[in-house]
Amino acid sequence: MIAVDIVEIADAEDMERAFAIRRAVFCDEQGVGREEEFDGRDGDCRHYLASAGGETVGAARLRDAGEGEVKIERVAVLKPHRGNGFGTALMRRTIADAASSGAETIAIHAQCHAEAFYEDLGFVTEGDVFEEAGIPHVRMVYGGKR
Repeated sequence: MIAVDIVEIADAEDMERAFAIRRAVFCDEQGVGREEEFDGRDGDCRHYLASAGGETVGAARLRDAGEGEVKIERVAVLKPHRGNGFGTALMRRTIADAASSGAETIAIHAQCHAEAFYEDLGFVTEGDVFEEAGIPHVRMVYGGKR
């Protein structure tokens, strides 16, 4: 497996790299509208970038959802790099940072096709399937396991 480096984004250049990954995965690949993907909340979030072998491969963000809840959002790995552990590394970092921020609840709205991926990381499904951006999702909360 290729070593992956996960960093919290601190400059505009890395932010643009994260946005490019989100555009490629969510807008181009999955057909999510840009206005829906870029929801105006990015300025209120902590953002992460995954790199491997000198190439940027994934991105994610953490958002304070209020009432002690932190949501992990916009988890994306470029298609050619999926299945190499990059998404798992991104999630482990965001989970650790959410927990260290004092979050009482760590939640994610997971695309249904990725539900098992998040279960393997310790998330538990809450409630029924719903649509976001025209894609079936489930709400999941972190129940431990690091």
